[in-house]
Amino acid sequence: MPLKTSSLYSMTHRFCGRAKDFRASLAMVLLVVLPAVAIAQDSPRQWADSTGRFKITGTLVEVVDGNAMIRDAAGKTLKIPVSRLSKADQEFLEGSENPFVMVEDSSASSARDRSAEQTVDGIGDALWATPQSVDWDSAELFVPLAGVQWQVPESVGPLDFEPKRTPLLKKTSFHENVHPLAINTRCRRAAVGYSVSFAVPKAQTRLSLVDLVSGRAIHTDPVEAHMRPLALLDNGSSVLMVGCSDDRGGYEKKTELQLWRFDGKRIVRSASWVPYAKDRDRGREDAEVLAAEVLDSRRVLTISDKGHVVLWDLAHRTPLWHSRLSERNFAMQLSVDRKLLALFDEKTLMVLNPETAEIFGSTALPQNTQTGWCRVAWSPSGKRILFTSISDIRVMDVESGQWLFEFSLPGGPVATRALSYPDEDFVLLDKRLLVDLRSKIQVCEYRDAGQIETIGGTSFIAIHSGNGGLLAPGKFPHPAAEQMLETALNDPRLFLLHPGVAVAIDVSAIRSEHQQVARTGLEQSAAQAGYEVAPTSPIKIVGSISGPKQEAVSYIAAGAYIVNQYTSSVKLDWNGKTLWSTSQTNVPGMLMTKRGQTMQEALDDAGKKPNTAMFSNVHFPKFMQKPSDSQPAGRRSNALMQSQFTLQGLVDSK
Repeated sequence: MPLKTSSLYSMTHRFCGRAKDFRASLAMVLLVVLPAVAIAQDSPRQWADSTGRFKITGTLVEVVDGNAMIRDAAGKTLKIPVSRLSKADQEFLEGSENPFVMVEDSSASSARDRSAEQTVDGIGDALWATPQSVDWDSAELFVPLAGVQWQVPESVGPLDFEPKRTPLLKKTSFHENVHPLAINTRCRRAAVGYSVSFAVPKAQTRLSLVDLVSGRAIHTDPVEAHMRPLALLDNGSSVLMVGCSDDRGGYEKKTELQLWRFDGKRIVRSASWVPYAKDRDRGREDAEVLAAEVLDSRRVLTISDKGHVVLWDLAHRTPLWHSRLSERNFAMQLSVDRKLLALFDEKTLMVLNPETAEIFGSTALPQNTQTGWCRVAWSPSGKRILFTSISDIRVMDVESGQWLFEFSLPGGPVATRALSYPDEDFVLLDKRLLVDLRSKIQVCEYRDAGQIETIGGTSFIAIHSGNGGLLAPGKFPHPAAEQMLETALNDPRLFLLHPGVAVAIDVSAIRSEHQQVARTGLEQSAAQAGYEVAPTSPIKIVGSISGPKQEAVSYIAAGAYIVNQYTSSVKLDWNGKTLWSTSQTNVPGMLMTKRGQTMQEALDDAGKKPNTAMFSNVHFPKFMQKPSDSQPAGRRSNALMQSQFTLQGLVDSK
């Protein structure tokens, strides 16, 4: 769909043709001065445009959004794009050291205070304060589609700058949490949010605005609010915030958005806006805002907890295009250069043009694939997409649309909280577990990171403790983990489980009529993992079937039914310890009926016997480290090693 270009935006890039209009033109197009995340220069100097024809004497106030703000002798603040200044003036600006020196001039501060009453990021606060119902019919409706031929253009993956370590705030109380990071690679800054709402008289939220290149930060005073950052806008100083409270919390709800702008240590807040009003479960409730991606200075993608993805014109709160995905199984992420959008819906992975929602390519998972806790991430090169769902891990080649890696990890959902793709051959699950995609080995468990956000192969690790805080760039795997993996691959005997290991099969807990089918199936699955069957091995594959037990099941819009449920289970035992386990029932996830057959009759047929087919489809772990008795309860890990994040660096332990 065609995109509208703001006439005000065009005015800011128009250069007057006559010298006498130079000053007036700049004053005319002067937008509201945003917070002074900028450079201050006390001494007046002569400024010239790139042609040398137009000159002005004045003091530099600040540089923001690529524009130089210059105050002349009459006290008027003028604005000119840096790109239109002379080479000497541009070099002067580049030579300034600290992009986080705040302008404390009283007249500039007063101007900002007056403008803050009307605007945040040039978006009228009065507009946000006005109730507004969204006209969804005015936006382009995008319908997900599988099977679109892959013709995906290239995108740029790696970062184009080197980030530095930045000190952060320490905890104000034990219950204060650091929220997921909001990183903007275009302005090269990050917003770090902290909030506490438990065991305090009033909920408090603080922000840190980090210059990733210089390693310097501004830390705000506490604000009475309970919100977290969703996205840092391109101006580098305005943060799209979402509430964290529920109906009983008494503070901003998860359905509410606000714009917060840095003004030194002070936060200027907009009014609240509910973008998904009456949009939950067919319009009966407001939907929560889960995530946001910044497309450019005014357009932002959001997705709700019911899978409603929208590209917004943020200034006018109007949808440009939108799509109602499945209510549970969905995920999205923009590429680093913002040219491509990876979008998952129920069983379909798509790559879109984020501006127009044109599908560049899409593919569907096998129809019997169960999905849940879905996440997507771009590789450092921008040429691969990582997808996780329940215990499955898949990697897509963006150019061909073919799966490069497909496997499952034992132990349940692998990425319920977070997903990072820090290296073409490694995945970081839930901010802690590093897995080698080639060997499927769980290499290292990283501990005590408050948050980890990975962009373009660089991971930003936030540490938040009572002793201090830190935002540090890092690479995964770190050298010690690489060395450990190499050692393990050269000597598989370091693992308790590995290809060639001997295992015994025990199906004594299964009724005699199903024992042979179960044994044959488990032997096939063991061979698939590279195991060798030996009756005397201390490592045992134990199969069992429990039931039948009458259970109530329901299918969408079809009511509830009773079924005889059997549960088929498999576990790996070693010296009385359970190393790994999995189970399935005989209740079909998708019920297919025959002609003339009711759903209850189909379920009666399914309930006549247990699910024995699962025994031949078990995906056993190929590698597993010997469990350590010294590990705390609930902290057992199959990783080769553990590493702990500290303010001083990583501390490795075997």
